[in-house]
Amino acid sequence: MTKKKGIASKLFLVLVALTLLSCCFLGTTFARYTSGGTGSATTGVALWKIDGLTDQLTTVNFNELSPAQNAYGEGARSNSTGYVLVATLTNSGEVDAKVTITAGAFGENDNNGTMKFNLAAQQAFDASGYSWNGSLQGSGASYAQAKSLFSIALYQDDTSTYTDGGSIDGAFDLDRGATVYIFAQMTWTTNDANSENDSGAVADAIDTWVGMNVDSIVCDINCTAVQDSELDGQVVS
Repeated sequence: MTKKKGIASKLFLVLVALTLLSCCFLGTTFARYTSGGTGSATTGVALWKIDGLTDQLTTVNFNELSPAQNAYGEGARSNSTGYVLVATLTNSGEVDAKVTITAGAFGENDNNGTMKFNLAAQQAFDASGYSWNGSLQGSGASYAQAKSLFSIALYQDDTSTYTDGGSIDGAFDLDRGATVYIFAQMTWTTNDANSENDSGAVADAIDTWVGMNVDSIVCDINCTAVQDSELDGQVVS
């Protein structure tokens, strides 16, 4: 009899323990609803697109230019081409841009530089060039004498025919949706700087030789554009 009571007591204790353990689970875990899920966030990238822009924008060929017609002593002798359209840039992107455009330059000799002479067949620059020693000396213009005559300037306008735009001096803004037209102008300035003793004879000889032997002048125009605005973050509901 005593043994049966002992077994009954042990079973009772086990039942109590299981009941308490069950209450713990019900009170802490199964009484709370939980759920989970996944989602995604998407950020659009602002378009960057400058139409008409390449590493080397264009090569401009100036083949219709002469020196000024006035003689030595009749004032500064300078003559320019018209405004030559060299590029059309359109900002088709979604941010503003800042554009830098530059014209090439003559090198130290006629084998380098990004502005060059195209000479007539069988012609070459004279090594020494023209000089004055009581009379005109030399048989042709030197490269240095020829390149000193020419300069190039760049302009921008909002129409494809230059009217009232301005010169390009450094970087300029190109807003979203805007178009700008780029023009180049070449100027021939007779070099009268040292003509006091020869009354312009050397300067005139240089101009004449160039006019007879240079077919054209070519110049590389280079352009870069960088981002100049940003899109504000917007909360989309």
